Amino acid sequence: MKDGLALAAGAAALTPVKSLPQTKWFRVVSTSHLPAALSTVHTLKAPSRFYDPYSAAPRFRTLYFSDDPIVAQFEAQVLLGSLPRVRVPNPTRGAWVVLTVTVSLLGVGTIGVIDLSDVKTQGSLSPSVQELTGDWEGYRLRSPSTNVSAPRNRAAPTQELGEAIYEESGKFEGFCAVSAKVSTNRNLIVFPDHLQPGSFVEYEWDEAGAPRRYRVDEQHPDGRLLP
Repeated sequence: MKDGLALAAGAAALTPVKSLPQTKWFRVVSTSHLPAALSTVHTLKAPSRFYDPYSAAPRFRTLYFSDDPIVAQFEAQVLLGSLPRVRVPNPTRGAWVVLTVTVSLLGVGTIGVIDLSDVKTQGSLSPSVQELTGDWEGYRLRSPSTNVSAPRNRAAPTQELGEAIYEESGKFEGFCAVSAKVSTNRNLIVFPDHLQPGSFVEYEWDEAGAPRRYRVDEQHPDGRLLP
């Protein structure tokens, strides 16, 4: 995969491929976090495949979703193993729930989403699926005292790519990528700070027999309970 500067140049050349009007995606959360399962404050500090809080400047919020409820469970590591082979529940994860989330990314003008699971898009940046789904955690875990000591102390190439896409703030509300847990499915990464007028992410749950809704939108990037 290219280095960070080349990725940034490649991201600048990309154009949004489509909007996502009223599509359903899935997210696993602890039941204790259900009232604010789309809150994004913690994501500013939490490393992920496409985000490194130690190198991102500025730091930015992200929301991760999967295109299938089983994939969401693998991504959250409440299921262990792999498909189509063995899968078992993770006994350390406690109580959790799969949310069905409505995502509506309408885009305005040239703004939209980019699909990194598309081979043509990958060709524009020169990463392969293998690179997009490979090791990212090791870049911060390796040290002079580990058996494998390099590369280390830097963002992973996928994290550099996520940052480069985010920095193209005039273009992208988010992007799709191949799941590293289930190779036949996709994840959606949304940038709450880049949501455009009319775009939103929302889920509904039942609380003591009354429906409640929580929405993330342009004016509320960390989300709010709807009246």
